[in-house]
Formats: sequence, structure tokens, C-alpha cells
Amino acid sequence: MNDSLRLLLEDYLGLMREEGELDVFLPLLLSAMGHVIVYPSQKGGRQYGVDISSVGPGTDGKSTYFMWLVKRGAIDRVAWNSGPQSVRQSMEDVGDVYLRSHVHRQYQSLPKQLVVLTNGDFNQTLESTIKGYSDGWAQRNAAEVKLVNGSQLAAWTEDYLLGEYVLTAPNRALFRRLLSTTETPEFAIPVGCQLVDALVSSIRLPDGSAGAKRKRLLTVLRGLRMSLGVLQLWSEDADNLVTPYRVCEYAVLRVWQELHADIEAGSKDVVAEYLGILARLTGAGQAYHLRLLPYYQTQDGFVRALPESLLVTNRVFEELGRLGLQGCLAASFAVREGSPEATAVARNYLAMVEGLLQTHHCSKSPAFDHQAVDIHAALTLLAIGGRREVVRRWVKGLVERFAHVLRGNQKYLPSSGGFDDVLVVLHEYSEPVDEFYNTTTLVPILLLWTAALGMTDGYEFLRAQVVPNLKGSTMNFWSPDEGFDAIVADGPALQRNGVGMPLEALPNAPSDFLAMLAEPIPVLPSIEKAAWYQTSAAYIPLMSALVFRLQMPREMLIKQTLAVTAGCAAVEGVAA
Repeated sequence: MNDSLRLLLEDYLGLMREEGELDVFLPLLLSAMGHVIVYPSQKGGRQYGVDISSVGPGTDGKSTYFMWLVKRGAIDRVAWNSGPQSVRQSMEDVGDVYLRSHVHRQYQSLPKQLVVLTNGDFNQTLESTIKGYSDGWAQRNAAEVKLVNGSQLAAWTEDYLLGEYVLTAPNRALFRRLLSTTETPEFAIPVGCQLVDALVSSIRLPDGSAGAKRKRLLTVLRGLRMSLGVLQLWSEDADNLVTPYRVCEYAVLRVWQELHADIEAGSKDVVAEYLGILARLTGAGQAYHLRLLPYYQTQDGFVRALPESLLVTNRVFEELGRLGLQGCLAASFAVREGSPEATAVARNYLAMVEGLLQTHHCSKSPAFDHQAVDIHAALTLLAIGGRREVVRRWVKGLVERFAHVLRGNQKYLPSSGGFDDVLVVLHEYSEPVDEFYNTTTLVPILLLWTAALGMTDGYEFLRAQVVPNLKGSTMNFWSPDEGFDAIVADGPALQRNGVGMPLEALPNAPSDFLAMLAEPIPVLPSIEKAAWYQTSAAYIPLMSALVFRLQMPREMLIKQTLAVTAGCAAVEGVAA
């Protein structure tokens, strides 16, 4: 790895595509440089040579109207003057059309500057040609011309996105350490989470005026987005995408934990930066899951890749949970924004879940009780997508798993204890320890889903046959105390928070069971007061539960399950 951060950034920026990456990154950088974006990049082509326009401080510090002509890679003779998309032709379009008809009246009196920007270099053999043409263009159009190459772009990125508030000396060391260990996620992920903690913690430093604190907050968030972007591309180059995926998950939770009050209050800048970090997560998720698509679609694909059946089962449920979460995120965005692209993404995740269920029969046999949250996430996506029969078939298979357990007089799934503990018990090297089986969250969740789906036989089997034979396992739902939003990224604090609610007497009728669960608990705060509920961010408690292998709030489980199983009404477009 390069010793110089600037060289590292130049490498990173040089990998960016022009459309969808470089033109998305540039507004982020310009905002950090004090520019106001007038027209962002638009999909489908530039506006007469201009990709982005902004207003910001010019060479002399005066407010200037900037026109950004963005290119990827080296500007050689072909890129300079060959075809309608060449730099020279684009500059002609700016002078002949854009300056005369596309600059809004309020900006017409400002000085103008055309910036030709590339994440590569300008060919030295064209230096005189480009300079001569640019000087003539500037004189004809009364506008300055500036050429920016990848080295200058990296310098701006370091100065404005990763400056004093972001990559201090200790943070810079963490960042280098993160990138150097990307190929080994077990080392890289903790370092990445440590870096996220360090960055987010610096947001609330007490020194400075209100304006300085605000600037620090936004600069740190933009720097965090930048760092996650570098990590993503670096990991793609190392062919290991799990590290950016997990670090992005933690970043979303950690920023929510710190800034949920600002987000709930609708702080425009904070919301925009937070959504940018959330977009990093969805991008990392898509890259990761698309890489694993062949395993989802191949019969027993993970069996061929992993040496132990417990590893296979663990991986399959982990994938189902993450697929469910990402699909629910996409479906939620599709509904809220009416986005065809998000609808297509949600459909893809839906297909991946269905494929994984079809190709891996172990999906009916969880190995750990905490995999209840993985099951709930995937079931929720299937229900949102209108896959009622798939939902019922999977729930039926999960319930039937308990019949096998009872026939074999086996211990129920462990609710605590590590992977190694379960492995030695599975291979009969050791007797199961009773405290591993003291609670169950999966049985209550399956009772909830069978009742909500009207699967009376499944509910009755669980109630009459499984529950009496749990052998010391207490059925448990969990409800958080106040302040849940402020600890969603803190696993130990989550374990100490809230109260477990044991289920004892179960009603005979599924409808009575649902009515019992729907009754509020007076001593506990309703989720309706939570920031995540107020802002329709149901992915926050789900993501937190998946990351830390913990439970979701009881009230959320009930309301969400009832909502998505109400006739299994599909989200429009997702089920098409």
C-alpha cells in the first residue's frame, strides 16, 4: 500500500467510473469546498457540455459560477478531439449553447469558470494544443478555464474531506491499518468499526462556536462517507466484500445512535449526509450479494464451499437475514419515493431469498435460537413481496423441524454459548450445558407468524407439542427501555437494556394469542415514541438485532408481522 494518503486517494479516485461514481462524488467534494450545487449531474447525458454547475469562491475569492466538465481517465488525443463526446466538442457546446441559454438569470452577472476535470492526467504531448485552445475559448466566452487532473482532485479530497476534523494522525493510522487488513475480515472489521467510532465521537467535541461545530459535524460525516467509499473500492480490488458491508452496517447504526435527534428533527444537512452513508451500505450490500449470487442459485452451493454442516447452516441463515434486510430497505424506498430502480432491487433480493430457500434445505433447520431474527427479516421481505405460499411453506418446514427434535428427544436450539461450544456438542464430544438453552425467541416468533398467517395447525402443534417439551427453555419477547435509539450501535448496552417478557399461558386460539400480544405494557414506553419509528426507519432495530445477534422490540415484531401478513398484500411493483 502507498505510504502517502494522497497517492492512495489518487489510486481510489482513478478507479471511479464517470457516470454513477465520479459525477456522484464531485458534488460531495464541492459541498465540502463551500460550493452550492446549482445543477447536479443528471442521468442520461450532460447539459451541452456541463455535467455539474455550482457557485463557490473563485480564484480571487469572489463568488463565481463554475461549470464542471467531467471526464474519466487520461485525456489523450482521442479523448481531446474525437467525436461528439470529446473534451473539445464539449467545450464548444458550453460556449455556443450553455453560456448563452442555460445560465439562470440570477447567476449571469457572476464571473464564470469552466473546469475540465479528470481523475486521470492530461497527455503532455497535448499541453500546447490544450493551452492554446483554452486561452482562445476563455477570450471568446469571457470565462476562465481551469484544468484539474487526478493529482489535484486527490489533493482537494485530502484537504476538504479528510482534513483536520476527520483523519487526525491516530485516525489516519487506523485508516491505513484498515486498508492493509481488508483481505482478512476478522481483523479488518474491528479496525473499521474502531475508525467509525473515532470519527463519530469527534462530532461532539465541545470546543468552537456553533458554526464551527456545525462545520465539524458535516465535515466528519462527509469524511466518513469518503472513507467508506475508499474501503469499498479497495475491498473490491482485494476481492473481499464482506469488510465494507459490515463496516457500513456499523457506520449506519453508529451515526444513527449519535444523530437520531437531529434526523428526527429534520435537520436537512444531517439527513442528507446520513442518507449518503445509508446509500454506501446499500451499495456495499448489492456488491456483496451479487458476488454470492451463484451460491444462492446452486443446489447446496455453500455446502461445496464450507467444510462443516454447522458452518453451512450458520452462513445460510446469516445470508437470509441480510438479504431480507436489504430487500426491505429497497422496498421501503420504492414505496416512499416511487422509484422503479428501487423496485427492481427489491425484486432481485426477493428472488435471492427464494433461490436460497430452494437450494439449501438446511434453511428449515436453524442451528441457533438467535437465528430467529434472520428468519423474521427474510419472512418480512417475502410477505412484502406477496409470496404468501413461499412464506407458509417455509414456516411449515420450520415448525416440522420441531417434530424431528421431539422424536429424537434432542435438546432445543442453544440460545447462548459460542460456535465452538455448539460444534463439540453436535459431534457428541461433550454434553450440552443447560444454561445454553434457558430461553427461546424462535418459538414465540413462529407462534406469531403461524397465528398471523392463519396457520391454525402449525400454531396448535407449537402450543400443544413443542412448548410443553422445551425442557427449561423460557419463551421470551424483549422490550427496550427509553433511550433505545441512543444505544443501537452498542452491543453490551443493548444486552443490559429493557426487559424480557416470558410467555407462559398460551391461548388456544391464534386470534386470542395475537390479541394478547397486541396489549400494550403500561410500564414500558411505546415504540411510537422512538426516533426510528417517528422517521419510518424500521431497519434500525432490525439491523441492530442482526449485527449483535439480539432480539427486536416485541411491539415492533407484532405490528410489523401483522402489517405484512394482512392478506400478504404485496407492495405494488415488488410482487410483479
